[in-house]
Amino acid sequence: MLITYEATLIEKKEIAPEILLLRFSLPEDPSWTYQAGQYMIFHVPTVDVAHPARRLYSIASSPTEKTLDFIIEIVPNGVGSIHVKNLSVGQKTTLQGAAGLFTYTPTDRPVTMLATGTGIAPMYSILKSILPTDSTTPFKLLWGMKYAKDLYLIPELKKLVQEYTNFSFSVCLSREVSIADESCMIGRVTAGLQESTEVLSTHQYFLCGGRHVVEALREDLLKLQIPSSQIHFERFT
Repeated sequence: MLITYEATLIEKKEIAPEILLLRFSLPEDPSWTYQAGQYMIFHVPTVDVAHPARRLYSIASSPTEKTLDFIIEIVPNGVGSIHVKNLSVGQKTTLQGAAGLFTYTPTDRPVTMLATGTGIAPMYSILKSILPTDSTTPFKLLWGMKYAKDLYLIPELKKLVQEYTNFSFSVCLSREVSIADESCMIGRVTAGLQESTEVLSTHQYFLCGGRHVVEALREDLLKLQIPSSQIHFERFT
């Protein structure tokens, strides 16, 4: 259900260099909900008060949680970045949503998630929402980052591995030359796709991250003869 409301910032913290975790209050309407994988539209104040800028941020929490969480990268001089960076706990900001079609539909196929950067946000939302009720579908997350120093959510992802035997993940570090964490590997996010094409073709794929990276990942999968109907993607602008 799409609504517009004044959300209160409950918590704000930097979880990695230039990466913020923000927790907002939910709408007062108890019937309001969203689907894991969707986004909210932030109304960002501008000089033209009557026409605020709009920025889309994927929800990182699950629909059962009591806050609306976001993982947002601070982009230099970005209108949305400046707005959220300047928000203080207790302040209100206008949110609209939820919207978006990057959601999970139950499938009998194994699920492979390919995320880059803050593209982890909707994946994390989906995992927290689906894993507690689905103990049979294999879920594998491959998360592309540049450097180990930029990582976050690793303890949370490891906890999901401990709680749910059908979930596994690897972080693919594209600019490291050595690694110390067993959950990491060196290379692009596609470095984690070690199975044969025949096995790969049986999977359902979810892709999320920057526009150009997602397009490249989608092309990689199509070259591996993955049907486009089995590839779901969300591109950040």
